[in-house]
Amino acid sequence: MIRHIAFGCAVLSLLVLAAATIAGGMAYPGYDHLTQYISELGATGAPTSQGVSTAFMVSGGLLTAFWLLCASQFPRSVLSILGFGLSALNGVGLVLGGVFRCDFECSTADLSPAAVLHDVFGGVGYLCGIAGVFLVGIASRGWPQGRGLFGLSLICGIPAALAIWLIHPAFEWYGAAQRVVEIALAVWTVAVALRVRTSTRGTA
Repeated sequence: MIRHIAFGCAVLSLLVLAAATIAGGMAYPGYDHLTQYISELGATGAPTSQGVSTAFMVSGGLLTAFWLLCASQFPRSVLSILGFGLSALNGVGLVLGGVFRCDFECSTADLSPAAVLHDVFGGVGYLCGIAGVFLVGIASRGWPQGRGLFGLSLICGIPAALAIWLIHPAFEWYGAAQRVVEIALAVWTVAVALRVRTSTRGTA
């Protein structure tokens, strides 16, 4: 039962975030996914602010639950527990990113306290999530049904680790860089969720 709940949390989390990003972008006049942050859709004063911020919190809560449940469904080790814990912090960062919104258009001029917290929680969340990919991937090499996960952790983790440093205003396509990170983490989440769904406790 727990593995099905975990799978459902992962899928719903990704669907909620994807729907909010796509629908929010369509409802926000002139929004460009390649050159704007996802957070701009939930920023203070944005026409999509309330709905997208709520979606961040819902998606983040589900993602946090998923990774915490994974810790009970896969063989436990220091690496796996640390990896799942860091991955869960990415979900927490998303929740707090919805609670503390960035300023309109995520402006970096004269940041409000909420905007500062938004950037801190979001940035730390991404870093924790990416670190979690590598740690869980390494831990999976010792799992009976972990074949392929280590290789996938590199395929997802390396591009995300490279792209995260481009998510800043000095890079014109920072929106695209953020999508690379999001897609890489989403693919990894789906892969682990599928393993949870078909596994039995302690033998994933």
